[in-house]
Amino acid sequence: MKRMMMAMTTLVLTVLLGCGSNGSDGSSVKPVKVFLLSETLTEVPHRYVFSGNVEGDKKVTLSTKIMGQITALPYDVGTRVSAGQSVIKIKSDDLAAKRAQIKANKAEAEAALKNAETNFRRIQQLYDNKSASKKELDDIETMYTMATAKVNAITEMEKEIDDVLDYSDIVSPINGTIIQKFTEEGNTAAPGMPLLMIEDIGSLKVLTKVPESEIGLFKIGSAVTVAIDAIDREMNGVVEQINPSGNGMSRQFDVKIRLNGSTQDIKSGMYARVILASGSKHIIALPKNSLIHRGQLEGVYTLNHRSEAVLRWVRTGKTFGDHIEILSGLKDGERVIASSEGLLKDGMKVEVAQ
Repeated sequence: MKRMMMAMTTLVLTVLLGCGSNGSDGSSVKPVKVFLLSETLTEVPHRYVFSGNVEGDKKVTLSTKIMGQITALPYDVGTRVSAGQSVIKIKSDDLAAKRAQIKANKAEAEAALKNAETNFRRIQQLYDNKSASKKELDDIETMYTMATAKVNAITEMEKEIDDVLDYSDIVSPINGTIIQKFTEEGNTAAPGMPLLMIEDIGSLKVLTKVPESEIGLFKIGSAVTVAIDAIDREMNGVVEQINPSGNGMSRQFDVKIRLNGSTQDIKSGMYARVILASGSKHIIALPKNSLIHRGQLEGVYTLNHRSEAVLRWVRTGKTFGDHIEILSGLKDGERVIASSEGLLKDGMKVEVAQ
């Protein structure tokens, strides 16, 4: 029995030693052949990108200078109107009453002036015939002058009230489209209160804000690229206006871009990106098919000094054709595996194909 136990133990040890020697010797596992990228540094145009908004060439907000009830506001948002077209009517009972009183006072003053003028001429004739004294002439002349001044003053008041009443019929100052209504018919309008907004959407621009550190890149007439993401379109533009006065709080300057080409499918208010090319720069860029995707993560295999494949997670940026920019996770000069003849795993021994 004892001899049988020793024989079985010897057999087990022999099998275990045999298996151990086959598994521990990695020389029998052939490394996977890999192909390295010859270059990871790429020269690309240096582009500055600024956010902006599409706007009409002209935009006006209509208000009034009088207090009164809105009696007519016939047009809805989206309605096209012409310059000089009446768009709002306001009724002011107070102003109407004041104008009626001024007209009555003017009629009375004109009658008094006519009487003073008649008396002045009569006294003037009597004075010439030495039938009236100098004092009588001076007195009637003073009355005539005062009557004339009163008529002139009331006429000026009448002109002023008429000018104010002109604001009861508000017209559009531009050819454009109503883009916003701030009130409705029947409401009360007050001086300075916004009533309608009209925009000329037939000629669209892009307004962007540029930091003070980069405003020097823009020149009137310079060509830029404008990207409208909502319609997946890029188009050419020209710098039309640069505000010489920046915002003291944000340190930014308004720049207006004129769009070249058809704007039929572009709407006012759309988000736009203004792209300005200025020289070139070197970036790390890899072929898209060399990236490893795992969920939301992106990575790439590199080769270390021990001939092992090392998985590096990276953050990608802009796309340049079939290459993509690497923002972080990889340094210039690192050996990047472009492809392999077999499945790669992190830490696996590999052999560079010649």
